[in-house]
Amino acid sequence: MHGFKLLKRVEIFMFMKRTQLVVSVMLLILLVSISSYAEAKKYKEVDAQTVKKMMDSEDVLVVFPLSPLEFNDLHIKGSVNIPMDQLEVELPEDKSRKIVFYCLGVKCVASWRAAVKAVELGYKNVYAFREGLPGWIAEGFQTVTTDKPPNVEVKKITTSELAAKLASEPIILVDINLEADARKFHIDHAKRVQISMDELHLRGVTLDKNRQIVVLCLKGNRAPTAVRYLMGKGFGNVVAVDGGMQQWVLEGRPVKQGN
Repeated sequence: MHGFKLLKRVEIFMFMKRTQLVVSVMLLILLVSISSYAEAKKYKEVDAQTVKKMMDSEDVLVVFPLSPLEFNDLHIKGSVNIPMDQLEVELPEDKSRKIVFYCLGVKCVASWRAAVKAVELGYKNVYAFREGLPGWIAEGFQTVTTDKPPNVEVKKITTSELAAKLASEPIILVDINLEADARKFHIDHAKRVQISMDELHLRGVTLDKNRQIVVLCLKGNRAPTAVRYLMGKGFGNVVAVDGGMQQWVLEGRPVKQGN
């Protein structure tokens, strides 16, 4: 009986530690979001009709701040691709020029995060088109595809399956989150490699094609595109983690903060 009570105490202690970890990480996310929202008030939000009018009549720069492979898959005609980590060096010198950022829809944070970054860099006329590509397409406006990943079925695994694979299988876990985001919290494991989505078209070819590639993004939304891209480059065994890093954290699984 004494041993049983001791075991229960250990279980309760471990549960409390996992709960504290989840709460700590979620508080970190909340603080970052609040800080970003405060900065976000310095830019304006626009809809598809307004962006179209700007492009037809003004010298506006419309920017897609995600990866080149996502831009090549589908983008607004006349827009340019400047990945998030290149904004500081690639944006125009004229700080008064109108700049509109867009990405994959209202659930995609890159549009307003890029707008926040541009404001921090001193740009005065910054806009976020948060409806992004879905809103643009809904209006019937023109898009362009230059290099579309193959339209193949994407296999997904759960975070539980990922944990099991990390423990016993020779996989490569490819974390495609931005390095700045990965530093906030990531899976600390020898099988993990950090190759952001922005760099996948450059560094993805160096991965071992004889091992299973498991792709992890923040919420599970971008990983399928990365999977299709890698499969198009000859990788035969590639899967995506359903729910991404967010699901891993919500389940109380171990993460590391910082480098």
